Amino acid sequence: MLKDVTIGQYYSTNSILHRLDPRVKIRFALITVIILLLDRSIPLFMLFTAFYFIIVLMGNIPIRYTLRGLKSIMLFLFVCSLINLFTTPGTKIDIPVLDITWQGLYKFGFVYWRMVLMILITSYLMYTTTPIEITNGLEKAFHMNTQVAMAITIALRYIGILFDELDRLIKAMQSRGGNIHKGGINKRLENIKIIAVPLFQNSINRASNLGEAMDSKCYNSDNKRTRYYELRYKKCDAIAYLVMMMVIVISSIIIWKF
Repeated sequence: MLKDVTIGQYYSTNSILHRLDPRVKIRFALITVIILLLDRSIPLFMLFTAFYFIIVLMGNIPIRYTLRGLKSIMLFLFVCSLINLFTTPGTKIDIPVLDITWQGLYKFGFVYWRMVLMILITSYLMYTTTPIEITNGLEKAFHMNTQVAMAITIALRYIGILFDELDRLIKAMQSRGGNIHKGGINKRLENIKIIAVPLFQNSINRASNLGEAMDSKCYNSDNKRTRYYELRYKKCDAIAYLVMMMVIVISSIIIWKF
């Protein structure tokens, strides 16, 4: 169900990850993506798989909650990764009808494993960091323009809002006797078209209301803005940076050796 989609939503709880400076989490998420894209090897992916389970324990967020929210994305990545099974040349596997190679199977496994790790680890950035913390972290970590940082944060936050809006539209359609999941392909496409128009209109209205709310509060990114909470590094942030350096060193050794 669409109500199970949790990506982009902040999960409020008390944990070490929630107390970390957003700059640390943003930089670590970026480094994770870069390392996973640099090379593919079983030891490297096992290292980050183990690291993900450590994050789960430290984040104090139910793993069923995170996996439930990402299952639709996992399915989409699985379907996209299947292309490697049929497009990679090499030694063919003796399976009737299907034209699959061992190299394609190997590439499919690594591509899917890599994408899943990147999604699982980076999603904890949004689960453990509020939208305003992400905005402040992007500005401070990369000296990013306030308008760009705010646009990125709003876009991430709107993922969950749009899914909630879509879920309400589907329920409203079902209450009137309609069902988006029944009928042939043409009927389903017609139902999707019926829902897409109000969804698009509601999105425009939400964006307009947000703009008016920001104008009414005299928001202006060109002026020097102060913050209620200033970002300051603590002892736990220093430890997190040390862990980050250890992960980089171990990953570099694995990439060089394997």
